[in-house]
Formats: sequence, C-alpha cells, structure tokens
Amino acid sequence: MPEMEIHLFGQVGYLTTDPRNLESMLSTRFEDWGLGSRRAGLFPMLGEGIFTQDGRPWKHSRELLRRQFVRINFKDLSTFDHHLDNLVANLSLSDGVLDLQPAFFRFTLATTAGLLFGESTSHSGDEDRESFGTSFDYASAISAIRLRLADLEWVYKPKAFRQACDTVKKYAGHFVTEALETRVSDDASPRTESQALIRDLYAELGDPDLVRDQLVHVLIAGRDTTACLMSWTL
Repeated sequence: MPEMEIHLFGQVGYLTTDPRNLESMLSTRFEDWGLGSRRAGLFPMLGEGIFTQDGRPWKHSRELLRRQFVRINFKDLSTFDHHLDNLVANLSLSDGVLDLQPAFFRFTLATTAGLLFGESTSHSGDEDRESFGTSFDYASAISAIRLRLADLEWVYKPKAFRQACDTVKKYAGHFVTEALETRVSDDASPRTESQALIRDLYAELGDPDLVRDQLVHVLIAGRDTTACLMSWTL
C-alpha cells in the first residue's frame, strides 16, 4: 500500500518506501510499471537511455551498460590518483566555510570520464569543462522541475534549458567522435584501448547519437549521484 498520496493539478501521485512495494516495482512485477511522464520530462537532456526507457529497450540498455561496469571492476584504479591529488590541493587552498559539493562534482566528472571514456575532462580545456559543468547543473535543475510538472512538462522548456541540453550533448558527442575516429585509424595506443565502452556501444547500436545519449546517462550516474553521495557521507 502507498504510504503517501499526493493530489496536484488534478492528478494523483504516490510516495512509498515500503520494501514490498519497491520489490514489486523493481523486480517481481516490473513489467506492470512504467515511467509515465518521466520520459518526456527528461528526454531533452538525456535522450534515449536507461533512465528514459521502459520494457525491452530498458532491459537492452541495462545489459549494455552492465557489461561495461563489469569490465570497469577490473580496471586499474590508479586513474583516481591524479584527480584525488587535485581535489585535496584545491580544498587545502580554501579558508573558512567551504562548499564541498561543487568540488566533488568536478572530481567525479573527471574520474568518470577517465574510467569510462578513456579521457579526462582535463584534456577538454578549462572553458569547455566549465561550460559543460554549468550547463549540466542547469539542465538537471530544469529537468527536475519538468518532472514535477508531470504531463504539463511541455509548458516549461525555456531557451536557456534547450541551449544547456545542446552543450551537454555536444560535450558527450566529443568522446564518441574521437573514439570512432581512432577506431577507423586502428590506433592501438593505450588511450584508444580504454575507449572500448564507446566502441562496444557503437557496435551494438550503430548510431553515434544513440551512443552519445547512453554516455550522458552514464555521466549522470558517475558524476551527479556519486558527488551527492560523497557530500552526504561527510
């Protein structure tokens, strides 16, 4: 049974933390549940991927990404060293009260890019990196508002939001383009070897735009969620 019932704009919503309900939605009766208006609210930023799909497409995306996460479990985690040193160095320069979350966002973005895409955001230049981070934060905030509007999400899609979504997709598209270019050139350097995620996704999907969308979903999981967890832990 739902633990809280919400009535908003003529619609009814439910909130629950009951393990039985969660098990039903995520496991035993998964096929009976759908995203509803969530897809439309998130799609401008995320595109096609595990957070905007239902049913068979969702299972397909989940399996694609699961294989990559299994590979990452056996990767050399020394990629964290440089970024961790930068994080500690930047924090040590601050005086007084310090907001840790922006620093954690930068750290998790760099490590996620390094682990999954074979390239750290430090290769992208300060201007591109800051533009992406700002756009990602803004697009995420507006997407959260659009989710709350449910079926009325279409009434709130400001120009700045559309521009921010374009910036996020352009940034992710950079990794796709680079990985596919080195794939064509048969470059066997270590940097190319670490781009296996993008190559595998392209082999399965055959569309650079779909690969880019999947990367944006991975960036959310690796950057946003992990940074928030680090903030709450402290």
